[in-house]
Amino acid sequence: MRSFRDCLPRDGAAKIISLISHITLLNEEKEPNALSLIKDAAFAIIAGDCMGAYKLYHDCARRLLLSPARRVSGDMFMDHLIWLAVEREHAFAKSSARGELDEALLMSFRSDLAALGELASLDWHDIYRMCAERYRELQAKSRYARDDISVMSSAAWTGTEPRPKPQQKDVPLPGDAAAPLPPPSESEWLSWSYGEKEPRGEYAADEVLEEIYIRLMESPDWRGMAEDLFNLFASSGSGIFLKTRLLKCAGGTLGLAAARHEAVALSVQDNAKQALGERIIAFMRGSRPLPVLIHGPKAIGKTELALSMADEFPELRAVIIEPMAGADVHRLFERLSAQPLRFMLLIENADAYSPLWSPLLCACTGGGLPDNVLPVATGTSASGMEEFVVKIAMDKLELDAFVNTVKELVEAQAPYLQADLGWIRNASVDYQLDAHDELNIPAAKLIAQRYMAEHE
Repeated sequence: MRSFRDCLPRDGAAKIISLISHITLLNEEKEPNALSLIKDAAFAIIAGDCMGAYKLYHDCARRLLLSPARRVSGDMFMDHLIWLAVEREHAFAKSSARGELDEALLMSFRSDLAALGELASLDWHDIYRMCAERYRELQAKSRYARDDISVMSSAAWTGTEPRPKPQQKDVPLPGDAAAPLPPPSESEWLSWSYGEKEPRGEYAADEVLEEIYIRLMESPDWRGMAEDLFNLFASSGSGIFLKTRLLKCAGGTLGLAAARHEAVALSVQDNAKQALGERIIAFMRGSRPLPVLIHGPKAIGKTELALSMADEFPELRAVIIEPMAGADVHRLFERLSAQPLRFMLLIENADAYSPLWSPLLCACTGGGLPDNVLPVATGTSASGMEEFVVKIAMDKLELDAFVNTVKELVEAQAPYLQADLGWIRNASVDYQLDAHDELNIPAAKLIAQRYMAEHE
């Protein structure tokens, strides 16, 4: 297989056009996109419009900079091609996540992978070289068109019959009114290269993703990766589900949840954590999902406890839910049920917003719940939440438990400090008297920060 470095300008540009036009399943639906802009730049090179190709190239570079593709290869264009095949939720990925091997989709997927693999050898230097060499080709052509009188004069001198001049326009050259402008120097072309090959950021499916990345970056033929990618999607899900264990759903639309600090394991939560862990283990092993309610005073750590389960179980995804209409609930359930993973829906403060939560709570407890979705609600009281079969109570913090919680927070965040229980107890009593507030987890964190600031 010839590389783009070996091609003449028009041949290389034609090859780019052919490969991108060949991609069906994996191409983005909306245009202009990065591939369509590169294809248009190739058309401009063939037409001799070097400045047009330069502009389109930079439009493409702008799209690559803003692309959702993960930075893994050190080259923005390669990253984008890998994203199209692996991280984007295309039809083959969705079908594979359901465990369905559609032969027609597989055939199209293999064909697209072959085209992407060839495009992966394209470098930004190749685009510049094609443009510069095409300009030199045009510059080397005859500058002056021969009119009819010069043709007849040449024939008279040589004793031959004059041949009619072909009816075509000569390409204008530098100095002519419409001559093509030369492309900018190589230093003015934005490079696609940005660093070394290494996955940046963390993805939930990294154990299998990193091997996929390496093989795609090193293989000249991507067609043979179709079966491996099917296995990836069938085991780890597709699209956004490959990326994170913590999602948020607003208006039926799934997205990434805001990053949260890793929760500190607190002994005051041990009983509740064990009870919730047992339910999740049974759920992960295939038991029917029984809705769970975690109830207790405000700011006692109910939400943090639930979200910590996503770190405990690698194949569990936590989805923080906002109130939504019934149609949005069913659309969400359809999407989650099409994934091979298991999901915990976290409904915060369910008792405080019961009218708003009504469609979701009815869907979660009325028999329409997918087998891979476990609802977990939090609230201050279990009253009126009879539909939640499993109830886990968290008690308010008494002074001794509160002091021990502050001590555990200090030891977790500053293990080099010796926790002074007398100082912590006095600060806790003062806080309770001054703030006239309950002793809870945010208060414990505040006192722990004060202790570390004073003793460091």
